[in-house]
Amino acid sequence: MSGFSFDLVERVPAHRRERKATFLLLVGTAGPYGEVCLRVTNAPQEATLVGDGLPDATISHPDTPYGYITLDAQTRLTVGGVAARLSRNRRGLRKEDRGIGIVLGDRHYTYLCAPTGREELRDSERGPVVQKDDPGVSAAMTMVVLSEADATDLALALIMQGANRLGLTVGGAIVSGVMSFLNGSHGNG
Repeated sequence: MSGFSFDLVERVPAHRRERKATFLLLVGTAGPYGEVCLRVTNAPQEATLVGDGLPDATISHPDTPYGYITLDAQTRLTVGGVAARLSRNRRGLRKEDRGIGIVLGDRHYTYLCAPTGREELRDSERGPVVQKDDPGVSAAMTMVVLSEADATDLALALIMQGANRLGLTVGGAIVSGVMSFLNGSHGNG
């Protein structure tokens, strides 16, 4: 398949009850995969991806009180019914070292902030498969799906938009480390 890009736009849920229960709602049309919807809910605290052409994906953490899903050893991530293992090196100095390691079945990924400043999902064998541009001035975030990507790659990259990715940058890693220390966490997630 050839590569393509699409925008994810934040929406406000139509009903009042849904607005109270929803932290974040992103929608877009992912090229040949059709409409996608990423919803991060407050109770239960989890992110859920739904799209007709993509495998279902969820990410949750038992101790995340509100907001983006915390990434550590207690995080539960599944794509297409396959549970993933996550790893992080919060003390890494290089961007590649601070990336989030994801093992999904027999696939090995790293989600990181690339040298260009954009976030990307990188497969250990195929290299970059999906990239996310910063929203900049517009409210939409642009997802760039490279030609090597398949539905599982895209679903994983999209569900990561519901996760707390603050530690991918140096400044974010510092803030994350300080907050982790103040909250009594060990910071090894």
